[in-house]
Amino acid sequence: MNRSLVILLGALVAGIGLFGSSYFAGQRACRMMSPADDLSWLRTEFHLSDAELARVQKLHAGYLPKCAEMCAKIAAKKAELETALNATTNLSPLAQQKLAEVAALRAQCQAQMLQHFIEVSRTMPPEAGRRYLTEMQQLTLGFHEQTESSMSGAAGHEHHHP
Repeated sequence: MNRSLVILLGALVAGIGLFGSSYFAGQRACRMMSPADDLSWLRTEFHLSDAELARVQKLHAGYLPKCAEMCAKIAAKKAELETALNATTNLSPLAQQKLAEVAALRAQCQAQMLQHFIEVSRTMPPEAGRRYLTEMQQLTLGFHEQTESSMSGAAGHEHHHP
């Protein structure tokens, strides 16, 4: 048999084995976690007691429907924006309106998220709550700040395109 073919088949078998073992290990890890474990990282990261984590889980469960509703509103408005953008080769007044509506919904979503994070931080010990709130603010606002920073250079407004 050709040596290249043996090497190729060996690499293929090793790749399939690696993929299969990774897949099954991931599936096993997911089965081991219960839905309550979604927030277990908070216990470790912020040294929360059982009672503190239970309060956080209760707030989180109460916030999830509001979050899902806001995501649905944003998705629907983005679909309207896409339809308006695809209807013409110019930025129409309708597209500008839809763009402003998407921006307003995103701002409302960020405000709701920040309010939720403030409520969660208040259930934690003071220092842990401050650190949690700082991290959540960075996550909530950081994406936009990173984009804005990358779009503005020290010598003025510079755009970098790939």
